[in-house]
Amino acid sequence: MTTTRSRVLGGAAALAAAAIALTGCQAGGADTANTLTFSEVPKEDTTLKVWTFLPDNYENGDKAYDQIIDAFNEQYPQVEIELTTMPYGTYWDQLRNSGVSKSGPDVVTMYGGAQAYSYRNSLFPLQDAIDPAIEGDLRYLEDNYSSDGNLYILPTGAYGYALLVNQDLFAAGGVDPQSIATWDGLLGACTALDAKGILPFATGWQDGILMETLMYMITSQQMDEHTLVKWTQGELKMDDPLFGQAVDRILEMNEAGCFGGEEGLGRAMYDDAFNQYYAGDAAMFTTGGLATAETGYNDQPSTTVMPLPQVPESKYESLIDAGAEAGWSVTKWTKSPEAANAFVNFMGGAVAQQILWDVANVVPNNNAVTAEAKTPMQEVFVPLIVNDENHTGFSSYPLEVLAVIERNAGPLVSGKLSRDEFLEQAIRAFDKSA
Repeated sequence: MTTTRSRVLGGAAALAAAAIALTGCQAGGADTANTLTFSEVPKEDTTLKVWTFLPDNYENGDKAYDQIIDAFNEQYPQVEIELTTMPYGTYWDQLRNSGVSKSGPDVVTMYGGAQAYSYRNSLFPLQDAIDPAIEGDLRYLEDNYSSDGNLYILPTGAYGYALLVNQDLFAAGGVDPQSIATWDGLLGACTALDAKGILPFATGWQDGILMETLMYMITSQQMDEHTLVKWTQGELKMDDPLFGQAVDRILEMNEAGCFGGEEGLGRAMYDDAFNQYYAGDAAMFTTGGLATAETGYNDQPSTTVMPLPQVPESKYESLIDAGAEAGWSVTKWTKSPEAANAFVNFMGGAVAQQILWDVANVVPNNNAVTAEAKTPMQEVFVPLIVNDENHTGFSSYPLEVLAVIERNAGPLVSGKLSRDEFLEQAIRAFDKSA
């Protein structure tokens, strides 16, 4: 069984610690002197060390990456790729150690925005290094810029946060799944399902990932284009009212019984919630990955995918939090920057994106690739992901803020920590991250 953690920074506190080791005391500001440019790959033989956690996210992930490397070598036979796949849980420790020693991989998987900014001392800015042949086809470039004006990743793949919905459990609770198309309808459905002894949302509060996920989903709805730009540039602070409004909406869900009350608070980790939904023990589950939807459908054939309804503060009609599944970065200590950059661009190009779609079920973020649906889950999920209204504010959440959200989610929902103190701690963490 494959469970993807795409766009879930599990253990943000650990990631924040790793990032601190890489940033040192460098002040902000665009490091344009060290920006790569797009250029030809030398003819001399070279070897690239590539580190990633992505293949393990997907069924057939290894097969897909083998095909991608073969295709890359058809274009660049002089470049040997040494691909090292690491478990997500240990990947960031290895990356931290590499940053301290200034040695190791030439290319790494990385998230963009504030996360990449935390690793800025180890990564080349890439805004001038994008292949002009693909730049116009790539989505989510703007969302992944860091507050210093640099783009440290080339985004590849696409995710979209939505709800897996077990229609059989809705029927058992006497609730029409279409009722959750509105915010009030979602709250009413939670109350009705909970009254029938059916857990509305698969939950796990000990690691705080569900709280974090809902914050992404709701705050993305609240950010119009201008506000999103301010957030990406670090000009929108955590003391803006929209973050408090998002917390209030999550607490509103809790009051409506969406998370199962005291029993739900006793459940463990977000990863456990995957299996909770797969076992038929919850009516809904938040997910960002198509692979998770496919597994949910295989285990619970009444599964469909629906968007989280728009909160009353939403600036949109049908937006879901959607963006780059991840991205690729070039390390500053690489001895082959042209070859490393060529690999990064190849990963964002149509050939690699087509392989990832066909073999590993990764929705492309390259408009030159058509994601033709072949399964029931693809038919309902892909249109939600490729909706032109979509964007994500995920990338601009500093790791320090995510660590605070994760740590305080359980106490907040259980009533042990006040809403105001929850926000004050997040604000302080944001200010320290600047």
